[in-house]
Amino acid sequence: MHKVFDINSLDRIAIVGVGLLGGSIGLALRAAGFSGVRVGVGRRASSLERALACEAVDETTCDTATGITGAQLVILCTPIGRFEGLLREMKSALAPGSYVTDVASTKTEVVRLAQRLLPKNVHFVGSHPMAGSEKTGVEYARADLFENAPCLVTPTPKTPAVDVEWICSFWDLLGGLTLTLPPARHDALLARVSHLPHAVATALVGLSLHESAIDLAGPGFADTTRIASGDPQMWTEIFQTNRRALIAALDRLMGELNRFRDRLSNGDTEAILQWLSHSKQARDQWLTERYRRKVLPS
Repeated sequence: MHKVFDINSLDRIAIVGVGLLGGSIGLALRAAGFSGVRVGVGRRASSLERALACEAVDETTCDTATGITGAQLVILCTPIGRFEGLLREMKSALAPGSYVTDVASTKTEVVRLAQRLLPKNVHFVGSHPMAGSEKTGVEYARADLFENAPCLVTPTPKTPAVDVEWICSFWDLLGGLTLTLPPARHDALLARVSHLPHAVATALVGLSLHESAIDLAGPGFADTTRIASGDPQMWTEIFQTNRRALIAALDRLMGELNRFRDRLSNGDTEAILQWLSHSKQARDQWLTERYRRKVLPS
């Protein structure tokens, strides 16, 4: 457990974008004992009214500069396509010494924007809690969303160690399991376990539409393609901001599928069995280790 972050020393935290993740941060902060003001910043008054009704925030505003003024911590929870505009709006209103982090699914572009646009007297450290869903909206927010969830923190070589510790301890407070890694490494790995799976799920849905095969689909198909119901605009931005890593992951997947095709074409039953068995064992082990405390009985 990191010890730098002191929740009692903060009296104002701004959450820019109060959807599933932003709303869950607000709820988790209150559950963790934060007694200060949680400010929700958004573009639509109707969304902010729902955030207030869900008690995810205490105050709301559609004006970014007003919302972040006086905040010791600002958390960006909007789609990545809005980051450049938001950072430009924020830079003159951020308090010296304040912290800024985010929850975006790609990090190299976010870090580049933050380094270019934020004042030098503001502490920025990128974050990515692995706790999302295909659902959006504050109505789905939960105070325990980050409990035992990996929270990836992505400093650069120039990020002071104390800033990294501060942001890590923030996610610790919300129940997350923090791991630090460089932004480019984050993007390469997430291309394989987050971005590529979404693309594959989307492709499977497209394939199923041919000759109306989807009409015969069962629960397995629904499970496999669940994430294809995610926000298309948001995922377009994720793909575009991580396209090099995603293309590399696609190449690896196509190699894997080509090897499966060769085994199938050659009637190599033993190789197919080994391939399936190896993946089953690896996934079962991952599920046990990843979810034991959260889902599985002890």
